[in-house]
Amino acid sequence: MDRRGVALIASYMVIAVLTILGVGLITRSVSERNIAQRYANSVKAFWAAEAGIARALSELRANFGASGTDLWSGNLVQGRYEVDVEDETVSGQIYKKVTVRGFAPATSSEPRIIEAMMSKYIPADFYDNAVYSAGDIDLNGNSYSIDGNVLYADTIDNTDNITGTITCDPHASPLARLDFQQLYTISEGQDNIYDEARLDDVKKGEDSFPDSFWYSEPTDPNDPTTGTPNVVYVESDLELNGNVGTIGGFFVVAGDVITNPDDTSDATINGNGEIDGVVYTLGEFRINGGGGGLNVNGGVWAGEEARLNGNAHIAYNEDYMSALEALDINAEVQITSWRDTQNPYKISP
Repeated sequence: MDRRGVALIASYMVIAVLTILGVGLITRSVSERNIAQRYANSVKAFWAAEAGIARALSELRANFGASGTDLWSGNLVQGRYEVDVEDETVSGQIYKKVTVRGFAPATSSEPRIIEAMMSKYIPADFYDNAVYSAGDIDLNGNSYSIDGNVLYADTIDNTDNITGTITCDPHASPLARLDFQQLYTISEGQDNIYDEARLDDVKKGEDSFPDSFWYSEPTDPNDPTTGTPNVVYVESDLELNGNVGTIGGFFVVAGDVITNPDDTSDATINGNGEIDGVVYTLGEFRINGGGGGLNVNGGVWAGEEARLNGNAHIAYNEDYMSALEALDINAEVQITSWRDTQNPYKISP
């Protein structure tokens, strides 16, 4: 075989190798493109399903009795969703099981499915505890005391200075969501709305909180439900420091939940003084008592952790709780659990 023949064979071999490599690169590129597209569709379908969850939450807040298959649907820029709602009973309470199918693109027939449980109720024992926490209860040192029942969802420690019944109930999480618009309206009528500017005035001594739990005293001294509590609506975190003095009312530490339902705010009280009333916060409750002691005469509801440090004392007040219960505060629909159940958009080749 002459040199030209060898060169020709070698050229064919090089071309064959390059062709194989080219085909491999093209195949890999196509595969990676498909993976990227499937991933993008998976994310888009997920957010489409999330949009369906948000739609269901809004619709059920307007009408908790709604149920059915393909109850609501919506087309988005890059996807669509379909919503089913069915009733389920859990521990004697009616829940809504919301199943949402998200599709991307909108013409896809493969759904990404999200399920959420939604509830609208206030537990029967909600008004029976000195401390009610949807998270942990953290008790530090031996100077604290709690006079009354304690209920929590996760963990508790150092319980030596509690005189009441201690109960772990996972169903306490999430904290029962109150109708904040209803509470805001009551508070507004009492001139008890505290935004950040007004809270700054309180810190500077130019304004103050009510000094009594009662907005109007009970007309029957033996029936606290004949009186009206001060409803103190706080539109941000509540932080009190130093000599708190005596303040009173039902402190609703809500933040911006009316326009931003996911907002949470904390209540932190440091120093000495007396809170003659009840504190409700969707966030953490922290009380740090000074040498003179810091007392809460009423009760506490915490959406996250409740923490007591130093010389801090919480005592249950049945009259105050009865008066709050008599306000007939409505519950608001909230998501109690959520899970991503089906993702057909495989990421692997």
